[in-house]
Amino acid sequence: MKTSEKKDFRFIILFVVVVSFSLIYLFQSSYAKYRRAVSGNVSSDIAQWNIKVNNEDIANKKTLTTTIEAFFPESEYNKEGVIAPGIEGYYTITVDSSQVDVPFECSILSNVSPESSISDLKTLSYEINPTDEEKKVEYVPDTGIVQQISRNTKQTVFKIYLKWDDETGTMDNQADTVAGVNSDSKALMTVTLHFSQLNQ
Repeated sequence: MKTSEKKDFRFIILFVVVVSFSLIYLFQSSYAKYRRAVSGNVSSDIAQWNIKVNNEDIANKKTLTTTIEAFFPESEYNKEGVIAPGIEGYYTITVDSSQVDVPFECSILSNVSPESSISDLKTLSYEINPTDEEKKVEYVPDTGIVQQISRNTKQTVFKIYLKWDDETGTMDNQADTVAGVNSDSKALMTVTLHFSQLNQ
């Protein structure tokens, strides 16, 4: 009987050991599932912000390298392309935002330059994307021109009208004459453009 009990006892011990190892293996295998880690990359294309003003890329620039030329139509009082007291003309700014993937706001301030020989230059009005039918909007110096532009818009044209304001300006007739006689005289405007993404 003792031999039989020993065999039974050994069998029980062996059974317990095998079951214990099996349980430990299963526990470790199951526990490992909860300890596994995996990493991955989240990839997103960045919205483009590539604005061109009058065909010039403005990335990393504070000043345009090309000059914005004003146009003064010929009349009975002046030759085409030149300004004189009382004469009105315009200049255009074309904003190419075809490579801008977000809507944004464009603001434009148009002021007489401190370096201008003519202090009586005045911004009168403007049109946005002008057509044959004139729709001029009065220019307000405090706010300037503010226009929201949709993303990927091929071009937005601002036609800005200016005048040598001889009636309400500060220059007298003598100053007008001096500016006209001096060959170094220049009529200069400073135009500041600001672009900011629209908040959602």
